[in-house]
Amino acid sequence: MSATVRALVKSAPGEGHVSLAEVPEPIPGPGEALLELVYAGICHTDLNMIAGAYGPGSGYRPSYPVVLGHEFTARVVATGPGAEDLAPGTRVVSGCHLTCGACRWCASGRSMLCVRRRVIGLDADGCWAERFVMPRRNLVALPGTVSDRLAALAEPFAVGAHAVDLARVERGERVAIVGPGTVGLLTLGALAGHEVTVVGRRADARQLELAREFGATRLLRTEEAEAAAGTFDAVFETAGSAAAATLGARLLGPGGRLICVGLPTGPATFDTAQLAWQERSVLGSRAYDLSTWQSIPGRLANAPQLEAIAGHTVPLGELGRALGLIASRRATKVLLHP
Repeated sequence: MSATVRALVKSAPGEGHVSLAEVPEPIPGPGEALLELVYAGICHTDLNMIAGAYGPGSGYRPSYPVVLGHEFTARVVATGPGAEDLAPGTRVVSGCHLTCGACRWCASGRSMLCVRRRVIGLDADGCWAERFVMPRRNLVALPGTVSDRLAALAEPFAVGAHAVDLARVERGERVAIVGPGTVGLLTLGALAGHEVTVVGRRADARQLELAREFGATRLLRTEEAEAAAGTFDAVFETAGSAAAATLGARLLGPGGRLICVGLPTGPATFDTAQLAWQERSVLGSRAYDLSTWQSIPGRLANAPQLEAIAGHTVPLGELGRALGLIASRRATKVLLHP
């Protein structure tokens, strides 16, 4: 009889249809590693997937049934041919993109734009399972200085780290983050050594306090932020709302750049005359390239305070409780474990 593992599976499109199920244990093929889950994060993409928000025109192509989840810390169990350099027991993290490695985007260090890109937990089976497989080339080993819980934040941290790299922030520049959610706080961690203002709503009081603990030099409510319009060199929009992106553009000073990290569901409004007049720019930052991951373990090791974001852990079989913690805003980040 074939071995099975427990996994959280979405069996059909539409809202819900998620259950803990027994699925065949995957076998690593050439260039793949079989991994044992330690922790898996829950993000808004997962919530949208559970709600049935992704279909034609969404940028994702889910087929069902599919194992959910794309953020993880795991240990190597076994490897296929070509992946033997990873010893069993090695702790690893990874990006969630499955890319071809051959198109012009992959060849130019922009694999997030791969024409054949798939995303685990959406277009392919993901990591909300006791065991799962990943390509060896996606995986990076963790140093002992990075805890399992901190490592579970690696995927969203890589999103912030890529945005920081794209922005080319220089010493002494005035920097702001609009949106103190998980990605915003992790972007703050990736901006270590810079003076950063964090902007949030009144409902974000807990997250703003975390931002202060993580080194933000100034906190602003959104209603206070208009007084700071025209004063920042780099603004990171991480809230995923059109209003936040619109505000971010207004915060830019001459020569400033707005880095759009979030994914609003509606259009933002910019005064393009001011963009031209002040030589301001708007940059889109989509996730990360495979090469981004070579620096992630070291950068996480330099930001141990970020572990406080992952304040709640819940067994795989209690997804409903995890979703309740998120919906009530009692948790900034919830981790699932086997």
